[in-house]
Amino acid sequence: MLKVFKIALFTLLAFILVFLGLFFYSIHTHVALDEEFQSWYDQVQEPSSDTAIYVQFIGVSSMVISDGKTTLMTDGFFSRPTGWQLLFGKIQPEVADIHWGVAKLELEQLDAIFTVHSHFDHAMDAPEVAKLTGARLFGSISTANIARGWGLPEDQIRTYQDYVPISIGAFRITPILSKHYQFPNTTLAEAALLGNQEISSPLVPPVKALDYKMGGAYGLLFEHPQGKFLLQSSAGVEVGNFEDLEVDKVILGVAGLSKQTEEYQETYFREVVDAVGAKTIIPIHWDAFVGSIRGPMQGPVMLNNQMMDINGSLRVIKREVQARGNIDVQLLPQWEKVMLFP
Repeated sequence: MLKVFKIALFTLLAFILVFLGLFFYSIHTHVALDEEFQSWYDQVQEPSSDTAIYVQFIGVSSMVISDGKTTLMTDGFFSRPTGWQLLFGKIQPEVADIHWGVAKLELEQLDAIFTVHSHFDHAMDAPEVAKLTGARLFGSISTANIARGWGLPEDQIRTYQDYVPISIGAFRITPILSKHYQFPNTTLAEAALLGNQEISSPLVPPVKALDYKMGGAYGLLFEHPQGKFLLQSSAGVEVGNFEDLEVDKVILGVAGLSKQTEEYQETYFREVVDAVGAKTIIPIHWDAFVGSIRGPMQGPVMLNNQMMDINGSLRVIKREVQARGNIDVQLLPQWEKVMLFP
């Protein structure tokens, strides 16, 4: 009997060690971007003159956009909580990482920040970035209450009105109320998308990740004398949302796209890319929103398998582009200044 007990105990311990090994591997090993997509990096160019509009990609759907006179930022997310915090703990802006990221961008000025919606990976850090740079923060009422909870002065907070343009320098930015990515997981969809998704009073962190309620998902139309582009950060869209627009480029969120049906994928592409007549796609929101901002962009294996599927989502874009044959795809290297319009 003792021998049987020892064998059972040994088997159990071996199982636990294997499980822990696989678990730590899955959260600390980062997914590699497939070689077939590396050529998309080759399509980008450095700014050719002081008058070029350039973009600096931070990650997720955060980026700097500037024409050399006016500098804007979308979202401004730097903190990257751990998977453990997201599932079981509470989160808050990591001030040291935010300051490190802003310094790495070498910003001489920042005029405004535009949030696409109020989930943590878009709006959580924006108030601290606004505090640090003096920029005005634009977003939904929910984003405004995130800002108030972080103590951002009221004179730096602005709220969107659907389809009402905002002029800053030579840029004109129009928020268009759209639709968030529809999570196939019903439990996550109910928690993150359904019911009361407004933050109706100042949100004071640390709080649970799902306390950063969506607050309405917006597409952002950027117009400038040198070119027009649409930012659709989340891979969801209302039919007819953008049918009256015409733009040169679409900055397209692809997170979780491969987890959807082919009908969903085709509708998304048709209603965002085809609807506006874009000839260039810049995929975003394919990278990690956990782990350190100072580490690799790609997500850990566990997150990738459960939610992101980086290469699978990019493969959807490749399929849709090949079916059309007249659209370029560009991937943005992190931190580098890349020319958006010459």
